[in-house]
Amino acid sequence: MSGLPPIRLAIADDHILFRKGLRALLTGFDEIEVLFEAGDGQDLLERLDTVTVRPDVILMDLQMPVLDGLQTTRLLRVQYPQVRVIIISMHDEPELIDSLKAEGAFGYLLKNASPEEMRRLIYAAVGRKVVAAV
Repeated sequence: MSGLPPIRLAIADDHILFRKGLRALLTGFDEIEVLFEAGDGQDLLERLDTVTVRPDVILMDLQMPVLDGLQTTRLLRVQYPQVRVIIISMHDEPELIDSLKAEGAFGYLLKNASPEEMRRLIYAAVGRKVVAAV
């Protein structure tokens, strides 16, 4: 542990198994704390309105029912500008990635990325450097 406070995360994805798997993976990193999960963008926004401790980073699927990742990112940029959004998707189109970043997403991660890539992007979102695992 580095002595820094943990990086607080929320996960928004409509696939329960993916969400739970992501949470299990992330809790394996000492310096990361998953605060909550949401099934779609609307659920995420409602939870953000009720929690006392907000996440530093939100890992969010692009395609979700009710409010998708793009719509939710736009709303988050206005309502919670300090929260960094990392979109997770299986789509690999550069134009899509550019438009998501233009709408306020900090980063974009493919669902087949390695856990270490995800960890590096989460750290970058909060301005920390990744230290090698011991």
